[in-house]
Amino acid sequence: MRILIVRPQPGAAATAARVAALGHVPLVHPLLATQAVDWALPAMRPDAVILTSAAAVRLAGPQAEHLQHLPALCVGTATAAAARAAGWAQALAGPGTVQALIDGAAGGPHRQLLHLSGEDQTHTQVPPGLTLAVVTIYRAVLQPLPLLPEVAAVLLHSPRTARHFAAEWDRLGGLRGMIALHAISAATLAAAGPGWRAAHTAAHPDDDALLATLPKAG
Repeated sequence: MRILIVRPQPGAAATAARVAALGHVPLVHPLLATQAVDWALPAMRPDAVILTSAAAVRLAGPQAEHLQHLPALCVGTATAAAARAAGWAQALAGPGTVQALIDGAAGGPHRQLLHLSGEDQTHTQVPPGLTLAVVTIYRAVLQPLPLLPEVAAVLLHSPRTARHFAAEWDRLGGLRGMIALHAISAATLAAAGPGWRAAHTAAHPDDDALLATLPKAG
């Protein structure tokens, strides 16, 4: 089965390799391009850092070295692995969403949290007793889908990508009923809207669970 992968690089290449290992044919067209932005350390003195994507780890730049002695509270296992590889002394994998990560921190020892975030931020509620500073360290710029690919399914890794994919598919004259969606979360699936041939949601918001929604290659 030919499967479209639209997440940013380098994650797109990693997912494509795993799709190929499952016996499918990956087609990579990233719809987001990540770019580092200038940033400075805030006046607050955090006792833990929140990382919600591997892109944040990769694009944080040399300023992050001043924070790597602190615990990194990571949204999931992939981000935690990236943080450890980048030099964070302690990278703890969280439950898969930034709100759940912050809620979990409310019961822990860390009171002053610094979120190294992308420009496109998810709204969160900060529990009493916590202070959360958010610093934008990168942006993700939307990219066009250059052509209407001949694929049976698409993997969607974020609500923003899903929304943009649906708009690009429609712009190019694609029929929604001809393609199946495989989304990493319910919010991601909802962002793509209705009318698709089939819609599947990962049991957990990670690549393992997302790829588990694919049919076996025949």
